[in-house]
Amino acid sequence: MPITVGVIGCGNIAQFHFAGLQQAGARVKWVSDLAEERARPYAERFGARVATDYREMIGDPEVDAIWVLTVSAAHREVCLAAIEAGHAVVCEKTLATNADDALAIVQAAQAKGVVFYTSYMKRFIPAVQKAKELLPSLGRITSIYIRSFQPAGDIWDVMPESGFFHTPPGGASSVISNYGGGALTCCGSHILDLTCHFLGRPHRVYGQMHIPEGRDYDLQANALLETANGPVHYETIWHPLSRIGFLRDGWDERMEINGLNGRLDIYTTWWSEVDTKASLCVHYDNATGVSTEYRYAPVSPFNRAVAFFCENIARGTQGDQSPLTGYDVDELIATITRSARLGQAVDVPWRT
Repeated sequence: MPITVGVIGCGNIAQFHFAGLQQAGARVKWVSDLAEERARPYAERFGARVATDYREMIGDPEVDAIWVLTVSAAHREVCLAAIEAGHAVVCEKTLATNADDALAIVQAAQAKGVVFYTSYMKRFIPAVQKAKELLPSLGRITSIYIRSFQPAGDIWDVMPESGFFHTPPGGASSVISNYGGGALTCCGSHILDLTCHFLGRPHRVYGQMHIPEGRDYDLQANALLETANGPVHYETIWHPLSRIGFLRDGWDERMEINGLNGRLDIYTTWWSEVDTKASLCVHYDNATGVSTEYRYAPVSPFNRAVAFFCENIARGTQGDQSPLTGYDVDELIATITRSARLGQAVDVPWRT
């Protein structure tokens, strides 16, 4: 049975969620955005009502689930209100701008007994799913290298005078006020989620970050993450290199997992070009000496994630994605940041 949803936030990433909801056959009854002109086209497309105040849809007993697609700074308020009303919630990443707020959200969902997801859709990339399937064949894991290099133009040597990367004197940049962090949060959160997805929660972290003078956000973060399944070498950066990556388009996001029996290499593509660019998984089996490439046609991981969310919400079950997913990433971000500030390795203070 199709679920009925309300969507809060109609910015750029919303187009992918709306496409997924349409493909899943969900009934979009409400849409809301601070700028009504952004909500209106989606309302017309789905025959939905526009809520000038998101609380209108939260109070609607016909609504099964709330999709929260606002900036991260608004997530705590909106998620807690939706949870308190008894709705299932799907929230865009990152779950919050800090680990304390993320913990409060997931604990509220658990206490209320509602289905709750943070939309880390890269779990649903075909190459990632294939790698997860093949992971046991590697035997004992010896090392993992994971990175997200995302092109952002010349923001290292040139101080932005306006826009997302501008830090006004005595004020906060948009990246900090909206999301709570720089490259570590905006670029690196997805691959921290994949680290947990493949290997479980890291228990100790040694992190480094580069915050240029005059900025309030990091352009680069590196960390050694210790897990029960091997050490993870982690790096994320906003960079000016336009022709790197396996498609030579500037996007260079890769995960290499080494085991005693073989290796997995996973390559992802631009999150915003999922309809034209595909992912790749390469599996090396040491017993046969054979490397096998799994190349996939372009397919939207958003559509696959939304279908998973809708199916489980309709059944009233959480499925195999934990409600703690968003908290796990936010706690790791906080721990890497703290380690970098202290200049020493620290334990991850898992609180649930």
